Amino acid sequence: MIRIIWRIRAKPHKAEDFRRVYSWKGAWARLFGRSAEYLGTLLLQDTADPLIFVVIDRWATSESFTRFRQQFGPDYEHLDRQCLGLTDEETMIGVFNDEPA
Repeated sequence: MIRIIWRIRAKPHKAEDFRRVYSWKGAWARLFGRSAEYLGTLLLQDTADPLIFVVIDRWATSESFTRFRQQFGPDYEHLDRQCLGLTDEETMIGVFNDEPA
């Protein structure tokens, strides 16, 4: 299994909307759920700065996410554009294996 990890700063007054869209049952999870290789999302909120979140998307393999993007690319891009109003910053921390080779 791999994990794709993002650090995101929500816009002020948008944290609740952000949580709703990025949670394990939000719009991103529903979109990713179209792939049988998507294994879930974990959303973490910083205790010191409630506008900072870490989003961890779990996939069977790195190729799983690539296949998803090939199959559902337009839907991914559409949702990404819709979410621009929720965030000030978005940084991909990286793609991590559960058990490094």
